[in-house]
Amino acid sequence: MGANIRFHEWRTERRIRAAATRGIRPPATNPLEETLNPLPADGETVKDRRQLVPALGLREYWWPALPSRKVSTKRPLYWKMLGEELAFFRNVDGTVAAVSDICPHRGASISQGKSFYPGTVSCPYHGATFDGTGTCKAFITEGPASKMVNDLRVRAYPTQEFKGWVFVWMGREKPAPIEQDIPPEFLEPNTTLVLTTYTYWRSSWILAIENQDDPHNALYAHRNSVMQLMSPRFRARTPVGPRAKLIEDRALVILNLNQKFYADENGKLPYQMHYEGVDGVWPLHKWRKWLWAMCRPWYKYVVWRPSRLNKTFEVETEEWGKGRGSSWHLPSIVRRNFNTYMFSRWAVPVDPELSRIVYMHARRTNHAATRVALKLWWRLYYNWWNYYNFSGADDKVASPSRYWTPESLSATDSHLVMLRRLITERSRDAKLRFARGQKPENANKVTTAAEHDGVDRQIKAGMNPHEELLDDMPTFEGGRESAVPMFISESAQK
Repeated sequence: MGANIRFHEWRTERRIRAAATRGIRPPATNPLEETLNPLPADGETVKDRRQLVPALGLREYWWPALPSRKVSTKRPLYWKMLGEELAFFRNVDGTVAAVSDICPHRGASISQGKSFYPGTVSCPYHGATFDGTGTCKAFITEGPASKMVNDLRVRAYPTQEFKGWVFVWMGREKPAPIEQDIPPEFLEPNTTLVLTTYTYWRSSWILAIENQDDPHNALYAHRNSVMQLMSPRFRARTPVGPRAKLIEDRALVILNLNQKFYADENGKLPYQMHYEGVDGVWPLHKWRKWLWAMCRPWYKYVVWRPSRLNKTFEVETEEWGKGRGSSWHLPSIVRRNFNTYMFSRWAVPVDPELSRIVYMHARRTNHAATRVALKLWWRLYYNWWNYYNFSGADDKVASPSRYWTPESLSATDSHLVMLRRLITERSRDAKLRFARGQKPENANKVTTAAEHDGVDRQIKAGMNPHEELLDDMPTFEGGRESAVPMFISESAQK
């Protein structure tokens, strides 16, 4: 329903505001705690790689906060992200500013105040008035001679606006160049149309992105979505995991392999397969296949017509999706190039069990009339069809998952282990923690029973880490030799 009737989003945001911190006890989860569980003591090894995953996201990155239109010139807006409570308001020049919602005077909620003076926000308790830099410019209850002026400061968060969205630097260090953290489409001229929406999943941010390129997609978890009922598009079933290419310690390009694993001598994949353990087939029925046949003309001549398939959504760098395919990008972006448009999805942590899911759909056109038509098509059809009906199935299966339980990984889970390594070993947060001497012993050689299981099952499936079984690997910039097997570490292969 959130595509146009946003009851779910409104209710969720009311609940977030109602649950704002207050009183004499600190919150149960400290937003500055960097990992899901306390780091082990010096000299002890990490027992599970997930122990190093930040419970409330990677902080040393630019994150999408909210649509710029939500921020008023008259009243600040309460907003929560990465476990931190922020107050958004407008600067004198109309740009969006963000400060901590916690007044440094006596802890009142700044977002409950008002913007009495242009470019400022005043705390509702004693009238401490701050500008966009976080500097106290007036202290109303103490009069013009107050010594709090220019001496009291609230934390200010750097912000930038692109294509109608406000991006916030959540880190404690100097902000990185924003082009390293947000898709390039946001930085392109108006001929690139960027359509966005957001919703909420009752899920940890890491669970919300780990399902990218899972073998369950489409054929199983999405089987009742309108998109899947109309088209047989899905990744083929295979017991062999993918490979991936690490780029600039910021992105993983996913390379799906062995899509013809179950193909017959003519290269045709069966619709139904027999599972001996249950003496049954999947899919259970053939009516979906008949429905696909009925919808085939629509897809052949409209959706996937040759003139459209010959087009490409050009991206300059492989890091951001050059060539058709999918990828992960830090801090929490899922990307996929669909030839005529680019799809991006962020999972922005609100608290440990709630994520704000931000969707981006980018297209390029030089014609104003085409942009108007695309906006109507997006609002009336595509937004719901893809991002709420199809992608909503991911929420239904990911949100109830337990991330704290022991795992037994499959060969097809190897790509998510690589994602966890990217987050816990190569991210800016991890490097900063390591530089501070907070690197647990053997943190970069963590293996668990689950990861050993995954390696063993990959080898049994014919994907030995020391062999190059790349016959059906898609071509990509950098050559096949730059693809790395999605294995955990040398110790896991012994």
